[in-house]
Amino acid sequence: MTYLLHIVAREVPANDAEVLPFLEQIAGATISIAPSQQLKSFRDAIVKLFPCLSSYGAGDKAIETCPWADGPLADNFKGGYGSVAISRRHDEVIPHVLRIASDLGVTVVDEQNGAVHRPQAYQVVLEGPLEGVEVEVAATQLAELMNQPLPQMVLLLHSRRRTLVKKGLTRSQAEVYVSALRDRASCRASVSAEPRKSPGKNAPVAPAKALPKAPVQAPSAPPLRVAPAQPVTTFDQPEVIGIQPDERMFKAADAQRMAAAATVVGIALLLLVMVLRVKSPYLTSIALAMHLLGAIAVVRFGQAMGSGLLRTLVFAVLALVPGLGTLLVVWTYFRAAGVLKANGLTSRNAPLDADEVRELAGLDGMLPSTKCLLVLLVLGAAGGFALSEGLLLM
Repeated sequence: MTYLLHIVAREVPANDAEVLPFLEQIAGATISIAPSQQLKSFRDAIVKLFPCLSSYGAGDKAIETCPWADGPLADNFKGGYGSVAISRRHDEVIPHVLRIASDLGVTVVDEQNGAVHRPQAYQVVLEGPLEGVEVEVAATQLAELMNQPLPQMVLLLHSRRRTLVKKGLTRSQAEVYVSALRDRASCRASVSAEPRKSPGKNAPVAPAKALPKAPVQAPSAPPLRVAPAQPVTTFDQPEVIGIQPDERMFKAADAQRMAAAATVVGIALLLLVMVLRVKSPYLTSIALAMHLLGAIAVVRFGQAMGSGLLRTLVFAVLALVPGLGTLLVVWTYFRAAGVLKANGLTSRNAPLDADEVRELAGLDGMLPSTKCLLVLLVLGAAGGFALSEGLLLM
């Protein structure tokens, strides 16, 4: 059975049912036009994997296994439209044809199954500067490459947020953009598939054309693909999509938030006692809870820095000592801020936003620092109630 596939290097209607009528229109209009670069690349790729019927000499027995029904295949492509007829080895050949077409941004219309195989679109995500490259150096190059303001690029790279810089590409085009970011802007980037849109109604099935048979041997070598002409690297407006997860930086940022909470609540309690002369067992109990939160922050930061267990425990005990513990917690806060700045996550001493910290861990929901704070405040209030009841009984 001859299996016909239409190959289209043009934008086709979004509704699958309108695709075949569209092909009928363009097939006649492109008959005298040279094939587009995409179709040339597609043709070259498939004949390297499965040689064209016309490439075999007379009497070559290998021709008996050629999958193509006609040749030369060069005559099958005009303008942005072409077709291939497969006479044998359908299960082997068709998946390769679909893969190559998708990589080159070409649509394949399958008449027999009434299916429209649209190319997978890819996007390029900027991950950050290359290892060992200063942020300011990479930002200068990136600003020139992307035609963006330098201060914006500096902030973008310092934030360590994954940023979408180009979408709607073929895989081959996306790889060109990744190379441009690496070679011309000293930046790391990755390629990811865009979510596919819901397909429209399937195109009506039309009978396949009866094409003359003729046969050839396909090589057993792995598939070879020919990349299309390199696109001009014009970038989209940068769109932040997230921070790259980093467990070590997550622990440091969470420890900083704990240290900040312990310090702020501790200062508030001190003001109530020293300035307003408030005396309450609740304040005493909550103050003890905040000392414990500060000790947890010290332990958490020690884990982030990979400190030994003994050293971490010593610092945690010191954090429970009044006065000295407060100084140690404040030191932990600024030390964590310095680590986060050194790793390009922030340019200030203030804690990261809760959403940013969650992205560092790849988590949803409440942060460990927030849970600890709430639990200790509840325990502090419960302890204050117990103390007040004990004082009343006495």
